[in-house]
Amino acid sequence: MPEYCFLNGEIVNKAEAKVSVFDIGLLRGFGVYEATSAFSGQIFRLTDHFQRLVDSAHFLNLNIPVTEERTEKVIKDLLEKNEQTKKRANIKFILTGGMTISSLEYDFNTPTFCIFTEDHEPLSQDIYENGGKLVTYNYKRDLPQIKTINYATAVNIQNWRKEEEAVEILYVHEGEISECSTSNIFIVKEGKLITPTEGVLYGITRKVVLEIAKSLDMSVEERPIPEREVLEADEVFITSSFKDIVPITNVDDAIISNGQVGPITKKLIEEFLKLT
Repeated sequence: MPEYCFLNGEIVNKAEAKVSVFDIGLLRGFGVYEATSAFSGQIFRLTDHFQRLVDSAHFLNLNIPVTEERTEKVIKDLLEKNEQTKKRANIKFILTGGMTISSLEYDFNTPTFCIFTEDHEPLSQDIYENGGKLVTYNYKRDLPQIKTINYATAVNIQNWRKEEEAVEILYVHEGEISECSTSNIFIVKEGKLITPTEGVLYGITRKVVLEIAKSLDMSVEERPIPEREVLEADEVFITSSFKDIVPITNVDDAIISNGQVGPITKKLIEEFLKLT
């Protein structure tokens, strides 16, 4: 069956979707990225994701050539054409400045914009039931407040992550944690939910978890977290649009608490599933 994507105003066969080798996204890595999920044809928190795309684009002075309403219609058309309306699907957006001018410039009025959908490939159910592993890496992401297409470091260390049998890579810099390569991180200590607030991308799943926690009257802190606090935590979990809420029971060679998924993490997973 042919698969389709949206490229520069048209829905086209993926096999025919082409971007110039002179696109500034390819030549200079100048662009932004966004991603969300659809559950049985229902797009999850599109307004939040579209607003973050807008914020990222404005930060880099990029032009978004579609409205949120147009984007919603395009996504639903893609889900229909790609036969994904009865399953979970990943939705991805790529926006660049378009064709380069004199190598380092671009025309604001002619961006490259793509939306595509993919079948969702979940993590093993065993990880959600028994917890996964993080490995730490000394790194501080450039422009962490926006979702750029610069994933050079994350891509470069994926083989190492797999060798370590880890779910994600946790970035650490000057003794503090920030975020994972494609996820946010939370710890639980003495019933309190704690997550970094500086030098991180404000994930939409992170936002939903904070909303759930508030509705359950959980105590929440958004603040810097020293690396040692992760190792001393009662519970650890990560959040992302494609992984949802993932319990973590190992960081490097350390076991978190008793090595089992904690009650607060279980409750948050239960409440999150009600929304999807």
